[in-house]
Amino acid sequence: MGKKQVDILLVFPPLRTWDRPRNFPCGIGLIAAILRKAGYKVAVLDVNGLRWSHQQVMDEIKTYDTPIIGIGGMITVYRWTKEFCKMVRDYNSDIKIVLGGSVGTSIIETALNNLEIDVMTIAEADDTILELMPALLNDQDLKDIPGLAYKQDNQIIRTAGRPQRENLDELPYPAWDLFPMEVYLANPVVGVGRDIDVISSRGCPYPCQYCYRIFGRQYRGRSAEDVVGEMTELYNRYQVDFVSFQDDCFVIDKKRVFDICDLIDKQKLNVRWSCTGRVNICDYELLKRMRMSGCVSVSYGLESGSETILKRMKKNTTPEKAAKAIENSRRAGLRTPVSFMTGYPGETRETIMETVEYCKKLNIPLSALMITCPYPGTPLYDEFKNSPQMKQKYGKSNGLQMVIDEEKFVFDIGDAVDLTVNLSDMPDDELIATRDEALEIARHNYTPPTEEEVRQQEIDWYGYELYERAKRQLESPEMQAHRKRHGFNAAVG
Repeated sequence: MGKKQVDILLVFPPLRTWDRPRNFPCGIGLIAAILRKAGYKVAVLDVNGLRWSHQQVMDEIKTYDTPIIGIGGMITVYRWTKEFCKMVRDYNSDIKIVLGGSVGTSIIETALNNLEIDVMTIAEADDTILELMPALLNDQDLKDIPGLAYKQDNQIIRTAGRPQRENLDELPYPAWDLFPMEVYLANPVVGVGRDIDVISSRGCPYPCQYCYRIFGRQYRGRSAEDVVGEMTELYNRYQVDFVSFQDDCFVIDKKRVFDICDLIDKQKLNVRWSCTGRVNICDYELLKRMRMSGCVSVSYGLESGSETILKRMKKNTTPEKAAKAIENSRRAGLRTPVSFMTGYPGETRETIMETVEYCKKLNIPLSALMITCPYPGTPLYDEFKNSPQMKQKYGKSNGLQMVIDEEKFVFDIGDAVDLTVNLSDMPDDELIATRDEALEIARHNYTPPTEEEVRQQEIDWYGYELYERAKRQLESPEMQAHRKRHGFNAAVG
């Protein structure tokens, strides 16, 4: 039997291997659709969804005859990506390897100096990949293609920057059929039933210092027609029950949100949904309208109950605004998963306990306190990459001075559960002990809803038929553990 011939094989690395596969890879799914629409033969190897070993991955790659392999993902997949690229090189050095996503864009020099890749797409690759493909297939020079970085004669070359795409409606829907959809549909976190991710906008204009924005700060939203069209297509093709919008911030353009709600109602689309919110945007009128059109959950990154820390983060919110948004969300009948972090620069025992008191006051179940990590590409990283804390743990000598071994740091980066580098004003052991104490105090002071309150609220959210299916789905201990690991707030409101 001959090998499968494709123009490019796209690879999605494994994420959070300690848990079930959850988030559909919208980015690679979109790139696959763009290339296929342009006439290229495309295949996808979703290692995250399939959870294959290195040997299984290479066995599958050997069944393809492809001149190009594309790989992308978040910075947390860097180690796996490095191992994978070496395996491909050892197998067939003629295959050209393209790297995309924040795993490369946020650490351009480190990636090019340490990964066995040929070229990297910078930031959004929608248009870049269409110019890059013919150049790679025909061994053409890359210097005139905007949005690239590569090495030539041992020098790093960056081509001109590429303007961000303004009209997102011109893009196709992701190539869902190339992925193990049943895996992703079966592992909901916020949603229930058959739940899938959608990205309806790009960019966030807010200056939070800890946040990495591969889509930049210019907000660009898809039209209501395009968004609801994708929801409808997913409903018709995969019988989805729930759509989880994974935008940087879904609610920035309030008129667009109202238009989406109007169109969902007009088309009588029987799909529940969740989204990301922001406390200074989500007023009661907006939240109630969303609830009426099938939204059941709005997640907020509250991050701290301390105004001092919020200012240091440049969050552009206050504890009072956050409390009002939570109140309005609950009043509108919405679930409100929230996230908090600790260990931010300036953090003390007192500021951590301010967060605890804040959760007690609002009756928020503080199920997790993520530890601040200065991810490459963020303003926080730029501020602290040459700090004494970083140099003490990740410093190396270049012969003249102490510099940061960025690759060593990236190897240690996880999901902000464990301490990577301590940026707070507390010793490591005190920070961890105070974090654990804060969680215990918050748990002890949280008053959960009764079982009957939960039952009535969930029937209201989902309707009786989906509620019954969801109840059976969530009876599985494995599913319960899966949702708990993601910090899901199962409480009403």
